[in-house]
Amino acid sequence: MDNLKLRTVYARNCEVRRIDKAAAAEFIGRCHRMGYTTGRYHYALFVRRRTGASEAGPDAGSMVASASFSQARKWLKNGREVRSYEWIRYCSLPDVRVVGGMGKILEEFISQVRPDDVMTYTDPRWSDGDAYKALGFVPEGEKDFGDFKSVKMRLKLTDYE
Repeated sequence: MDNLKLRTVYARNCEVRRIDKAAAAEFIGRCHRMGYTTGRYHYALFVRRRTGASEAGPDAGSMVASASFSQARKWLKNGREVRSYEWIRYCSLPDVRVVGGMGKILEEFISQVRPDDVMTYTDPRWSDGDAYKALGFVPEGEKDFGDFKSVKMRLKLTDYE
């Protein structure tokens, strides 16, 4: 994979659509290094048009990235119900870099579901979390998963504290 030349697709040339569990399981299972895991909300980016640097990219209509989110985890904070969702997976085709893809999918999820916050974990062995930080996520500490530790990240969308 180190010698693999990535094709670039711009999220502005894609559309976000909800997809079903089977489509998410197939794509994420094939493209994410940790495979698919169950989620409640599944989204994908599909190429609308190829322009500029993306001329060598995937054809119009191709699914190039996908993400899954959990169902709401609810708790009471200061007398109100808080709905938190986990961003479980995000991946693109192995040879495709989708510029702005994470943000575009997150924006659609937020507009449809209206969460109070979104949290995720990033594995420091693979990522420094900068992509999440660029989207507004803030590190909240580490979680020990036994064989490794991940950094917990949170994007607060409402003021519940």
